[in-house]
Amino acid sequence: MIKEPRWITSLKALNLKSLDHRVIAALLVFLLIISAIALFNPNNSRVSTIKSYPATVCPGNLSGGTSTSVLPSSNTLVRQIPAPKNSLSKAKTTFYLSSKPLLVDGSSETSINVSRNQVGALATVICAINESDQWFVGGSGSVVSKSSIQIVNSGLSTAIVDLFVYTPNTVSPVNSIRVSKNSSKQIYLDSLAPGEGSVVVHAITRSGRVTMFLHDQRQRGLQSLGSDFVSQSANPAKRVVIPAINNVALSGRSTTQMLRILAPGKVNTNVRAELVASDGTFAPIELDDINIKSGIVEDIVFKPVLGAKNFSLVLTSDQPIVAAVKSSGTFDGNNEFTWATSSEQLQETFMHFGGLRPEVVFQGKNLEVNVEWTSKNRKVYARTIVGNNDNDIVTWSPKSGVVSARFTTKNKEIYGGIIFKENRGLSYLPLESGAQLESSAIPVLDARIISR
Repeated sequence: MIKEPRWITSLKALNLKSLDHRVIAALLVFLLIISAIALFNPNNSRVSTIKSYPATVCPGNLSGGTSTSVLPSSNTLVRQIPAPKNSLSKAKTTFYLSSKPLLVDGSSETSINVSRNQVGALATVICAINESDQWFVGGSGSVVSKSSIQIVNSGLSTAIVDLFVYTPNTVSPVNSIRVSKNSSKQIYLDSLAPGEGSVVVHAITRSGRVTMFLHDQRQRGLQSLGSDFVSQSANPAKRVVIPAINNVALSGRSTTQMLRILAPGKVNTNVRAELVASDGTFAPIELDDINIKSGIVEDIVFKPVLGAKNFSLVLTSDQPIVAAVKSSGTFDGNNEFTWATSSEQLQETFMHFGGLRPEVVFQGKNLEVNVEWTSKNRKVYARTIVGNNDNDIVTWSPKSGVVSARFTTKNKEIYGGIIFKENRGLSYLPLESGAQLESSAIPVLDARIISR
């Protein structure tokens, strides 16, 4: 037997004699229908969706020089890690200098970190959210290496991260790293892979809110050999795109292009490389039909004969692989290098450059990308980047520094990478957002609550 709702009991207590009987009948029918829907409809429970951007993390100072986080505005909420209080406060600047990692309040706009060592070598990286599975293709554990991994736990509980280090000889046993809440830990690669010149790191977060950064720095005695962040690579796949590689042979001496590649599975793989440039598309002799042993890091030096400033590299294989290209040389008397890593397909991205002058390389089929940017003179410009061929490459290189830029495209299989050449410094960024929009569902109370 169904219990009589309270509204019917209350209605009986009213004096209805003064109302027209037809009005009363219509009112009773309406309320009975509403009550029946509330009591018997199994689909009356609703869910409300809340969408928001999660907070991101910028690295601490790993270069020994200066470390600046470029923020969307001076009103952006931030806090250093560690900090005595967990509350966020206004940054009060768009160029936040800090030796500690920085937690940045969630936003659709991506912040970047710009570091320079004591001789001016440039290193850039995206301030990003934590991911549970990460690949870093780059770095070294040799005697000239000062490469390190920074593990930042911005959460309020202890984090556990498992590190697997691949070298030209083997893969290391798991290294489980515990990081206390609201803190960070720096681990040098020469302690994980002592004496190994070629390293690939696979990091799996078991618990906690963890963000990781790999900073590669080389030094022989007091002589700097360059530095750069190794951006997170796309997950292992049978088709890998490294969208933006600088043709360092045009601007330096003793230049080298080196492809680092790994097939992390248990089966050997054949890899074929395709170089895409404004000069044309072809397979470099050194990269034509490569056989890679499983679980072993392979470094291959190649010398493309190109007149183009930048180019892309597309790798196809019969087993999933990860890859990156190290470009190095001497520029105006300064030793420098950069790691160009593989990237995911381009989605809408709004990035802050803080006045740097980017060379953005787009690669893909049916290439069409809209760019809207604010220059250093605070004027807003817009341009549509369009390719001419099915597998094309186009470079967008503004004449002056860029404060911020938005990139959008409606097409699939388009990739983007950013090259910086500033004051003898060389660096690379994948054209990706630091955080993607997340949604969560909360229940909405239905009419049955009211009738009880």
